[in-house]
Amino acid sequence: MALKNLWEQERSQRLQITAERRQQVNQWKQLTQQEFQLQADLLHQELSSCVTSLHNNRKLQQQQFQQEIVERQLEILQIKTDVWQRQQEYRQQRAAKAQALFQNLQNFRAILHKNVWGDSSHEQAVSPTPAKKEKLVATVPKWSISRSAIKATGFRPSANTIPKKVPALNADTVKSKVLQYIQQAEGATLIEIEEVIGLSRVETIDILRSSIKQGVLEQRDRQYFIRQQAIS
Repeated sequence: MALKNLWEQERSQRLQITAERRQQVNQWKQLTQQEFQLQADLLHQELSSCVTSLHNNRKLQQQQFQQEIVERQLEILQIKTDVWQRQQEYRQQRAAKAQALFQNLQNFRAILHKNVWGDSSHEQAVSPTPAKKEKLVATVPKWSISRSAIKATGFRPSANTIPKKVPALNADTVKSKVLQYIQQAEGATLIEIEEVIGLSRVETIDILRSSIKQGVLEQRDRQYFIRQQAIS
């Protein structure tokens, strides 16, 4: 009986110890669960605040990005407008330059035509030479040739109307021919005299200069005329 009682006491003590340990374990579990719950709540709050912050930042960045896109579009539109205006200005300047070049070309052609062929628009009629002044060209036969006929044939008269150039002609005879031609044509240019008389440029210029110095000829608009005083 004593052993049985002893065994029962030990068994009671072990059960009590086990019950205490179970109670401690349960308490520890409860504490651990509470701690885990607190930590989970903290983590959830931190995660929620982080997500909210990220969401707000994303919205802010999206708004800034959209604003930058609008500004870039405005800048592109302004650049396109500036480019179009500059293209228009460049086209206008190019058209003006082309017009100026064309006008300069027209003026140059007019000046070149005037220098080469003479200016017939400023012709002035010269009164016919009186009979008493025919001694100036009495030694040279008169040519039946008009200014319009000379221009129509390109300043190259036919062999039937103009005698061929004679290399051994006297200087006075050549000068008389030049004066005779200018008088009959009622004015002539340097090119006309060269072509008709058959002289070189140097000879023609020398004769014209000497005649101007003597007061026989006068120059107007690149044409040479017999002076009124010389035939009066």
